[in-house]
Amino acid sequence: MSETTQSNLCIDEIADISDHHKTIDKIIGSLKTLLDGDEQEQRETFAFLQQSLDEDRPSTRNLF
Repeated sequence: MSETTQSNLCIDEIADISDHHKTIDKIIGSLKTLLDGDEQEQRETFAFLQQSLDEDRPSTRNLF
């Protein structure tokens, strides 16, 4: 393999790694946004879901 071919392969590999890093950074950013939600909103949403799930239970036992 010539030196130019090896150099091109290394450049391609570096570009691929850079693309992977960008993708990972986007995923991490999305997860942080999801996890950093408003705590009060999350509590209200859970209370609503809890009530909805308990109302629709076929048995008399609550799910939560």
